[in-house]
Amino acid sequence: MDMDFYILLFLVLLHYQMCECENRYCKEAVNSVEIVTACPTSKTEWEIAARKKNCERIASRQKCDSFERFKYHCVINGFRNKMVEVCAPLRIIFGHCTEFNVYGGVIQDQMSTPCNNTFPKCDLIYNSLDAYKFPDCYKLVTNGVVLSTTPNSTATDQHGLVSRETGIIIAAVNAALFLIVIIIVPFKNKISKQHQTIYQQNGKPYYSHVSAVI
Repeated sequence: MDMDFYILLFLVLLHYQMCECENRYCKEAVNSVEIVTACPTSKTEWEIAARKKNCERIASRQKCDSFERFKYHCVINGFRNKMVEVCAPLRIIFGHCTEFNVYGGVIQDQMSTPCNNTFPKCDLIYNSLDAYKFPDCYKLVTNGVVLSTTPNSTATDQHGLVSRETGIIIAAVNAALFLIVIIIVPFKNKISKQHQTIYQQNGKPYYSHVSAVI
């Protein structure tokens, strides 16, 4: 499939997620946090833990997101010194481990831990509900020792820092989408049409390349 499609899909997903972030603090999620010594590392373990946590009872009365998106998670915290179980709206994670940031009240990328081919390993894009697939992220937590000296600051002040950073990111993503959808794609299609002209020869069509006129 054309690379432009994947770039556009990535930008659309990022744009959708960024547009939500200014109002994403979830008090019900913060209140549901429980510190645990280990997280599930298989789908079966995750489902068992989810049933035990019973996030549905909170999902039915919270106003952070839709009932269907308010789910069980077991992830590291923003300080990378504990693992927590929490009921929170699911997120799309982009190439980082998943954390629950108590200050921001949100599931999000753990920005100090970008994934790579050695450690920690995780997918380039994945659903936060699939955090159990990437046990390397849980290994970042060692006996309660703070491995990162400061928490992830992207959500610590949802009314100040996040708002400014979000506005900048949304503007950048909008500009990129505009360039791809309004300028680059039509321009590419125009060149393609000019380079491929159908001729009729002996009753059968064939393609002949001609010079593009811009």
